[in-house]
Amino acid sequence: MRALDFKRTQLARTLVRGARRARRPHTIVEARRRRSELVRRFLRDRRVLSRYEREVRQSGLMPHLLEAGRAHLAAVEAAGGSYSLGAITYEEGVYLYSILRSLRPRVAVETGVANGFSTAFSLLALEANAEGELHSVDLPREVGKDYDPDAFYAGEGRAGIPPGSEPGWLIPDELKRRWSLVLGRSQDVLPGLLERLGTIDSFMHDSEHSAECMRFEYEQAWPALRDGGVLLSDDVNSTPAFFEFADRAGREPIFIGRGLAFLVKGP
Repeated sequence: MRALDFKRTQLARTLVRGARRARRPHTIVEARRRRSELVRRFLRDRRVLSRYEREVRQSGLMPHLLEAGRAHLAAVEAAGGSYSLGAITYEEGVYLYSILRSLRPRVAVETGVANGFSTAFSLLALEANAEGELHSVDLPREVGKDYDPDAFYAGEGRAGIPPGSEPGWLIPDELKRRWSLVLGRSQDVLPGLLERLGTIDSFMHDSEHSAECMRFEYEQAWPALRDGGVLLSDDVNSTPAFFEFADRAGREPIFIGRGLAFLVKGP
């Protein structure tokens, strides 16, 4: 029970991080810098960000995610597993929401759903926009289940879903009407999905964070993005792939988290 209580505390810190910043002033500076850059280079008005933050607070999504996260930790503990939640922070979730609220994508694509933390923020934005669809690609890994060694891209730290559950299980049902899910490795199913969708407005990489996978997904998604569209990526600091791609595309990353950043496609 002590181990589970400790993990629940970790969950709250992962989603909020407030107490940690109070002890580490430099993280406050980093957070302010990210907020300023998002406003200056994309949202253009800090009042817009404040409005989006208020919308997320009033949505009730945060309490839902905390409760679902506790259920995940209990299931993982019972199964004897050590997989991560795959949760983005609350700040990152709000910024992701703000980007999609401002962009108003009609066609959004993401890879990597796992339990569905970031997917929930994206779908909340589409629901607030009253338009758009999110197409997700995921190859789930159930806690306690054995897989072939070559079933996934090489890499560490993959999130796990509770035994018997489906990807995105924690997403509120009322947000799922704008969501479709394709199961499989991104290198197998992403090209066909993008070909079927045609031009897309946003893309987010959050699947296996290996250099091979990241490069593949960026190179597939970028040509499909419209001008003004965004390419987001989590764990950009895990390999050089994101920064190499940004250099080739001639775009400067905008950070919305320590490892979460995006590029805006331009002419």
